[in-house]
Amino acid sequence: MEKIIVTGSCGFIGFNYIKSLDENHEIIGIDSLNNAYDPKLKELRLEQLRKISNFKFLKIDLSQQSEIEKNKKYLEGAKTIVHLGARAGVRQSYLEPEKYIRDNTSATVNLALTAKNLGIKNIILASTSSIYGDTGNNQATENKDELSEPPSIYAATKGFGETLIKSVFSEESELLKIGRFFTVYGPYGRPDMSILRFVHWIATNEEVIIYGDGQQRRSFTYVMDIVDGLNRLKQYNKSDTFNFGSNTTWSLIEIVNKIENYLGKKANLVFKERAFRDVDVVLPNLNNSKDKLDWEPLTNIDEGLKKTIDWYKNNESYLEKIKFKYDYEK
Repeated sequence: MEKIIVTGSCGFIGFNYIKSLDENHEIIGIDSLNNAYDPKLKELRLEQLRKISNFKFLKIDLSQQSEIEKNKKYLEGAKTIVHLGARAGVRQSYLEPEKYIRDNTSATVNLALTAKNLGIKNIILASTSSIYGDTGNNQATENKDELSEPPSIYAATKGFGETLIKSVFSEESELLKIGRFFTVYGPYGRPDMSILRFVHWIATNEEVIIYGDGQQRRSFTYVMDIVDGLNRLKQYNKSDTFNFGSNTTWSLIEIVNKIENYLGKKANLVFKERAFRDVDVVLPNLNNSKDKLDWEPLTNIDEGLKKTIDWYKNNESYLEKIKFKYDYEK
């Protein structure tokens, strides 16, 4: 049985990734269960994970090396670390920068040093499309230049996390694979991201808040396509950086219209001032992922939205308790 450590195990992507692993894995899930968004959703995911017989959960704040040391015995013998634990969100990073520096840089270094100490040779690091900023008419391609002028505090902490882990995990025998994810959505998604918020607000007849004119375009990527990418990264035997995203972009207004059609309800749109440093277009170049991993997104937006909305309907009574609006949203 192969031992694998998954950080951010109760997060959106971590939860779905763990669910994809078979019984031949001994899974160690690590999460701090912080309140970056409503922890009730993390608790719902954890409740599902505890039903997996080969899963063990450790509540650890990875920014605190002392907490890692206390639980080190559970990490020994692991072959792979999938580091999905992070604090996400461009807007919130300007309000709480110290938390982003702690969770996206210090935690990453601590984990890398622990892996080195334990002889774990295979690390997958989740990074973000936010590193690229606004791509305009171009496709975002993996290189070093995008890390030199980060477009936001969030992007800076994730980019620096990439740089720091490379400085620690740099021996020829060590494999470091970085996946940069583009606007992920799907079942058990984050309540601070647009698609699930739109679904909830329209379903419950609440105001649908859009910052700006709604013409911002995103590469919305279904979570199981990201999970497929992670599984391919796990098997890849070279260090490299890859984009994982959709090769088609959709505007926020177009997404709202699709959700309206699926739910048979009209959105009560409320337009507010454009968020600071919000970008117009984010579109990935997928050549590296396709050529080296044979990966490309398979779930189109209509199929992905239907699966997300079906999941929402099946869990609507629980999701009514989740906070979809945050203190900074007046």
